[in-house]
Amino acid sequence: MADTQRSTASGPEAVARPPVPGRPRVVAAAIERTRRRGVVRKLNRVVEGGGSAVLVTADGGERDPELHPAVQVLDLTAGERGLGLNAVLTRDPVRLLKRARGQQVSGAAPAWAAVSRSKPYRMIRPWLLWRVLRHRLELLRVGDVDHVIIVHQNSWPIAWQLHRRNPAISIAYELPDAIWAGAGRPVPPPEAPDEPA
Repeated sequence: MADTQRSTASGPEAVARPPVPGRPRVVAAAIERTRRRGVVRKLNRVVEGGGSAVLVTADGGERDPELHPAVQVLDLTAGERGLGLNAVLTRDPVRLLKRARGQQVSGAAPAWAAVSRSKPYRMIRPWLLWRVLRHRLELLRVGDVDHVIIVHQNSWPIAWQLHRRNPAISIAYELPDAIWAGAGRPVPPPEAPDEPA
């Protein structure tokens, strides 16, 4: 009788299982730099807790120095600029000539800068970025992804498409505690809050 009670007990020992290496696997769809600081903390928490994390971005900037070295960064900027008509807009003949002469060229091509800032382009940009990411899904390993962190409305198309390919993926603005249990890991301590400016 005692053995039966022990086996049906619903304590931590009954559900404990060995941790799965590299899990949970979390993807943050942080296309722009807004709210990046909070995303960096969340991804750092994932890798420090034994999981793996990928930051998907399209800002063309430098890697955030606060980002844990184990967090993979997937920047879609080059793919976006080479997509369809964008490939023409990003190549300014005057800039190409200056480069050929060895002169310094900085900033975006004027036509690309104007189009990429326009409201119609900003509305379709998340879907274009999905088209770029779709060709790099082997880097994400969609079948292994447990959770997608959405950061702003531009995150939704990527999160939705990843969920379509793997319905087991959860999507939220935060990291739910359940993803740790699913990987056989204890929930790590909460992130440190932002210091007041």
